[in-house]
Amino acid sequence: MGKKSRIKRNTLSEPAKEQKSEISPVVEQNFKKLLKIMSWIVGLCFLIVITLPNFEFYYLDFVIKFVFYLGVFNLLLFVFFEFFGEALKKMLSK
Repeated sequence: MGKKSRIKRNTLSEPAKEQKSEISPVVEQNFKKLLKIMSWIVGLCFLIVITLPNFEFYYLDFVIKFVFYLGVFNLLLFVFFEFFGEALKKMLSK
C-alpha cells in the first residue's frame, strides 16, 4: 500500500470559462436532424434487404441491390459526418 502524502493538494480550480461557440444553433439543430434521418434510412434499408428476399417478383434483384447500395452509401456518409462533424458545422456556420 502506498503512503499518503501529508501535503494537501490545491483542489480549487478556476471557474469554468464560458466558451463562445462558433457554431450557430440553427446549424447544430439541422445537423442533428440530418444525422437522425440518415440513421433511420440506414436501418430501414438493411431491414428491407433482410426481409425482401422472402418475396418473389420480377425486379427483386434490382430493388435489393439499389436499397443495399443506398444503405451502404448513407452509412459511409453517416460515419464521415460523425468523424468530421465539428469541422463541418464550423464550415457551415460561416
